[in-house]
Amino acid sequence: MASNFKAILFDMDGTLIDSEIHWVEAENNFLSHYGKTISTEWADRITGKSLFETTKIFKELYNLPHPHEEILAKKIECSNSVYTEKSQPMPGADKLLQYLKNIGLKLAIASGASLERIEKVMDRFGWRNYFDELCSTDHVNFAGKPDPAVFNYAVKALNLSPSDCVVFEDSINGVVAAQRAGIPCVAVIDPRWSRGDFSSADMVVGSLEDKKIYDFLGINYV
Repeated sequence: MASNFKAILFDMDGTLIDSEIHWVEAENNFLSHYGKTISTEWADRITGKSLFETTKIFKELYNLPHPHEEILAKKIECSNSVYTEKSQPMPGADKLLQYLKNIGLKLAIASGASLERIEKVMDRFGWRNYFDELCSTDHVNFAGKPDPAVFNYAVKALNLSPSDCVVFEDSINGVVAAQRAGIPCVAVIDPRWSRGDFSSADMVVGSLEDKKIYDFLGINYV
């Protein structure tokens, strides 16, 4: 059964790997060095953005006098374990990736994470061979979501048009970025932390194991 699409663009954090819950801990650990704590409002606003962007946001929000480079280095130090130890694949991720690759769809990561961290995750879980492109905000001058730049970059890297692709996202910022790029979007929301109105997504599911994903893509459920 041929799919309605030619490629899937996956967000990574919170979509393919269960990292968002660990990011809350990492952000608070980072901010504790400056005597600060993160609020729910600001956690929502920074989801999908690059480390470069979130560091600038925190520096301005909390009036941190330290150089940007120093704050960024501390932020990286406090969050490395999210990717090297703590995060695990989301339920259904391995099965879905393997199946989509086997039926000939192109796959790409389009993430606000750094390319180095994306590669760490791919190697850690044995996913590198599933993906045709690994696209990071590193490639687009650190422009994170809801800016559509990383999705636009991924579409061009795959040599396709936006209508050929589907985005899988877990955040409002990601859904907005997909819409701005003109790409249909499946929102995979997590009740532990997802907040906001996802009704503008083309489909909303609770996990990568949901059979509705296969119907939306026009492929057989396995």
